[in-house]
Amino acid sequence: MITVLCTILGICFLSVQSTSANTKSATVISTAKLIKAPYHAVSGYIYQSTSLTHKQHNADHYPLTTFYATRSANIIRPNGNKAVYNYIKNGNNHIHGWIWRGYLVRVINVQKQKAAINKLVSLIDALTPFSHDKVTSLLKNVGRKESLNTLLSTLSNLSSSITDTSDIQKIETMYKLLKSDGQTLAAIFQNGLKKLYTGVIALHQFNNQVFKLAEGLLALIPD
Repeated sequence: MITVLCTILGICFLSVQSTSANTKSATVISTAKLIKAPYHAVSGYIYQSTSLTHKQHNADHYPLTTFYATRSANIIRPNGNKAVYNYIKNGNNHIHGWIWRGYLVRVINVQKQKAAINKLVSLIDALTPFSHDKVTSLLKNVGRKESLNTLLSTLSNLSSSITDTSDIQKIETMYKLLKSDGQTLAAIFQNGLKKLYTGVIALHQFNNQVFKLAEGLLALIPD
């Protein structure tokens, strides 16, 4: 702000007073480490820190860049709304910062996921008739809102009720596959298997609901 000051002798001079607008910072509630995974940023700004006061990059400028998310933060934005932001960086770490999770889409290695789906179907198909019926019955009873954790828990309980050693090993392998890739596979079935083509795909919807996964596996299991 510039103020004109005058003395009683009529001499005037300028007084410059600097004012700074205080930008309200976001508040971090909690943070967590993420398993490093590839994403595309489809929109929004990449911020320097979780305070969300300084925009470093506009994600619109990097539509084909692969970013890797390594951390997440639950944040209360300056407007009072809660949101989750992920820390991302590109391969050479030249572009990095915090972005709202909703602007990220996961990049999927299609061949790896095809192999996982085929492995699950093969394992189920190779079970003895008794265990095969148990597993398919389990999949048929998966509810529309059922979570991956519930499916894993039920599968684990199922293995304890089976006596055939070979079947137990197969179910344990299924459990490990679903534990490591279940969320990705659920997203693939949710979005439609037709998206599984050679190369990579980007999937936006990632949640723990496994109804479509169970339904999709049942459709692939031979009668």
